[in-house]
Amino acid sequence: MNKEKDYYKVLGINRTADKKEIKKAYRELARKYHPDVNRGNRLSEEKFKEIGEAFSVLGDDKTRLQYDILKGFIDIKPQTGEQTKKQASKAYSGKKARPETAGKKQDNPFNMDLGDILKGFTGKFAKDDKKPGEEKKETAEKKAKTEPQKPQPKKGEDITAEISITPIEAHNGTIRKVNILRTDTCGRCRGKRIINGVSCSTCSGKGEVSTHKQLNVKIPPKINEGSKIKINSEGNKGLNGGENGDLYLHVHIIKSSYFTFEGTNVLCEVPITPTEAALGAEIQVPSVDGFINLKIPPETRSGQKFKLAGEGLPDAGSGRRGDQITTVRIDIPSNLTDKEKELFIELAKARKYNPREHIIFDR
Repeated sequence: MNKEKDYYKVLGINRTADKKEIKKAYRELARKYHPDVNRGNRLSEEKFKEIGEAFSVLGDDKTRLQYDILKGFIDIKPQTGEQTKKQASKAYSGKKARPETAGKKQDNPFNMDLGDILKGFTGKFAKDDKKPGEEKKETAEKKAKTEPQKPQPKKGEDITAEISITPIEAHNGTIRKVNILRTDTCGRCRGKRIINGVSCSTCSGKGEVSTHKQLNVKIPPKINEGSKIKINSEGNKGLNGGENGDLYLHVHIIKSSYFTFEGTNVLCEVPITPTEAALGAEIQVPSVDGFINLKIPPETRSGQKFKLAGEGLPDAGSGRRGDQITTVRIDIPSNLTDKEKELFIELAKARKYNPREHIIFDR
């Protein structure tokens, strides 16, 4: 917990925000600054860590109260038991302060009344009229109830993350590095929450901390948009010796502006100039492996298709590659110069050509 940081500003929320608002703000910012979305951006990575730190403090009422007291947002004042109940019900409700209390510091909603401390001593010296043997039985029952029960193992919570892959990776499968944020046992207090009688300063008395981890994840071949990949035991740390939660990866396939796919065949469209179409040319076109050469024959028409054998995707089973089908489109330049206009006029005079002369209208 860093006293110098304003965790409310880090998450972009008001100090009266409730848990739902805090969680919503955290999720939106974590998605925006996630390392997978901003690869190689150190500023985004630091922002991602800062967001996780802010959520680890404000997402828990106890650590949030400690932080608000530390920052001076809340005053510690003695209260009666009835005042404590009323304040506790209003604390962090997300409601705005009334006009007469706006700008004032909140009272501590978790103060204890002296009566609560002495409650356990009432009736200690009451007269005992029980029969012989009943006293031992009742004492054993009370002892069993008052002795601390051994905490039961509890599985850690599942976590989710998003990963974006290319169409080629989706078709062939791949191995990708994934950065995740999860909770783990505090290394300083080892989950005990207290060191030498005081709350652990590393985990703020929660027994767990947020940690970053990088995983190598295998993406299976022919995976679809929106698919989920389950990775066992890579979620949040289990409690009291319980097993870890699981990690679920949501897969998104990056749409290409050039390619579409039909099985292992790759389809794309490229523009060519009127001169290249009329006289022929050798041009470079994009492929899944980079740029390759395509020979355009003279008198090529717009919409004509060319097959590039073996330049498609490899089949996951046989390894045999599909083809690339490239469609050319004649692109007329805009903002013609006077000289270009003159040349087009000369061309029109030299060649009387009507591409619509074959059209016959039925009446």
